[in-house]
Amino acid sequence: MSETVAVLGPGRIGRQIALTFALGGWRVVLVDLKDRSVADSELVLADARREIVRDLTLMVEEQVVAGDAAAPALERIEERVGLGDLGACAFVQEALPESLELKRATFKLLSERISADAIVASTSSTISPSHLAEAVAGPERFLVAHWLNPAHIIPLVEVVPGRQTSAKTVESTLTLLERLGKTPVRCADS
Repeated sequence: MSETVAVLGPGRIGRQIALTFALGGWRVVLVDLKDRSVADSELVLADARREIVRDLTLMVEEQVVAGDAAAPALERIEERVGLGDLGACAFVQEALPESLELKRATFKLLSERISADAIVASTSSTISPSHLAEAVAGPERFLVAHWLNPAHIIPLVEVVPGRQTSAKTVESTLTLLERLGKTPVRCADS
C-alpha cells in the first residue's frame, strides 16, 4: 500500500497531523475543502504552511526533531484545494469542524475519490463513529482517530472503531500510529 496520506482540513489539528505524518516519512496531501475563493484558499494554505514551518522550527530548536529531518519533511507536504483524486492515499484523516452534516457530506464525496482499501479516519470527539460510517462506502474501513492537541507533540491518539469497523482496519491503524511514534489507545464507541 502507498505511503501517502490525505489530511482533510488545514486548521490547527489538521496541520499538526500533517506534520506528524511527514516526519514519519509519509507523503501528505493537506486539503482545504471549505467553499471560498481561490485567493482565500491560497491564503489559508499559505498560513497552514507557515504554521507547519513554525512548529517544525521549534521542534528542531528544542531537539525533538533532528535538524536534517526538517527540509525533507516539509518537501513531503503538498497543499491542495478540493478533494481531487486521492486514489494514491492509503489513509485519509479528516480534521474538519465538529458537524455531523459536514463530515457525512465530506465522507460521501471522499468515498468516490479514494481506493476501496484506503482507511478513513475522523478526528471527531463527540460524534459516534457508527453514525459517521454510514456515509462511507465501505464502513468497515472507517473509525475515529482522535488526536490530542497539540497533535505533533502529544503522543496519545484515541482509536474508536464503529459497529462495522473491521479488525483489520483497527489493527492497521494502531500499527500505523505506533510507527509514527504515537501511543494509540483503543476506546469503545459510546
